[in-house]
Amino acid sequence: MKRALLILLFAPPLHAAGHVQKSPDFLMGSVVKSDKWKMDRTNNLETFTGNVLFRNPRYTLKADNAIYNRGTSVWDLNGSVYTLRSFEDLSRVEVKCDSARYLEAGEVAYLARGALPVRMKYLGADGRVLSGLSDRARADSLSGLMHFTGAFSLATENLDLYSERSLYDNAQDTFLLYYSTTAPAAATGDLPAAIGRREGYDFAIAAESIKFFKDSRDIKFYNRVSGWAKDTPSPAAVGVPEKH
Repeated sequence: MKRALLILLFAPPLHAAGHVQKSPDFLMGSVVKSDKWKMDRTNNLETFTGNVLFRNPRYTLKADNAIYNRGTSVWDLNGSVYTLRSFEDLSRVEVKCDSARYLEAGEVAYLARGALPVRMKYLGADGRVLSGLSDRARADSLSGLMHFTGAFSLATENLDLYSERSLYDNAQDTFLLYYSTTAPAAATGDLPAAIGRREGYDFAIAAESIKFFKDSRDIKFYNRVSGWAKDTPSPAAVGVPEKH
């Protein structure tokens, strides 16, 4: 997901006054639009109301409302927050949430759920999709880490992973799942769990922690590992005609 996942919300943003931070990505036609804009010079706040849009060739950000505190260099967004980051290799990351806060000084973004959880979707250059859900997330650009908290899940084309918390490490391109979870009954116990189908068999495996490698789709299980695996019957074995 590259470093941009960690600064996906705003990265160095465009200020309403028309100035951009000194970043190559944001010197390329960045714009901010909204239905209404208000400058509160007493409190040093800029308020954007209705159909807020921030866009440049690499980033798109949308929200119902946004407030920028010029004194603290903090952005607060509320309502249908949506971000899209595109990469040169044609991969992209989408994130949706109800509200978000971005601290420019530390390059830290906080995302929170509303009626729906925080939703993340990574579309690789090879066309494979990786989807994630959580109650909250914190992206730290400087450390290259993204923390997911509360009812975390990760889904691939043939695998579902569940945990209470997860940590994405940009340097390793891995998700570390840890703490107990309320996974489906098919999982073993209340530990982080992986449920899916691979290489001709179904499985459900739980462990104290699980490491998932984003690109290779490999999985490693650590401590108190338990679960089951069974062969997947061929179509002929269950009376289903094979496709030709």
